Amino acid sequence: MAFIIETMVRLRALDNNDLDLLCTLENDPTLWPCSATSAPYSRYALQEFIIRAATADIFALRQLRLVVEVDTTTLEAVGLVDIFDFDPAHRRAEVGIALLPEHRQKGYAHDALIALCRFAHDTLSLHQLYAYVPEDNVPSHHLFAGCDFTHTATLPDWFLYANAYKSALLWQKRL
Repeated sequence: MAFIIETMVRLRALDNNDLDLLCTLENDPTLWPCSATSAPYSRYALQEFIIRAATADIFALRQLRLVVEVDTTTLEAVGLVDIFDFDPAHRRAEVGIALLPEHRQKGYAHDALIALCRFAHDTLSLHQLYAYVPEDNVPSHHLFAGCDFTHTATLPDWFLYANAYKSALLWQKRL
């Protein structure tokens, strides 16, 4: 896959060198409240995911995970962006983004989300992206609002984590 270049970031396909990054982010329990994850993934399972991602397209997997790189003096992988629950019939998909903690609040997520939206529109011909964000995840609300997503609904008691329910804000963007 060709690089998608933005001001500060590049998006690229996963490769074998990304296993440590994938393990770190997928197995970070602080990120689990806004996902369906409730237990860590093994390195083997994540390696198999990388292999499947390299051999099947978004139409087969219904998901596309891209690595977020920043170009300082060398390209450094700082996080992941996802298009998942891909629905080709309605031309929409859910979006997720996760950056390593030391790379947050630097504008990388904003540029990565803008690049992902452009890719989803121009390459995948998607009409809409959306995200469900826990009500207390204020940085993510600012991110989606800053990338022209619209808060269209609040879903009470949407996420259950650590025996407590949290509402979710639904953010949508027509591409």
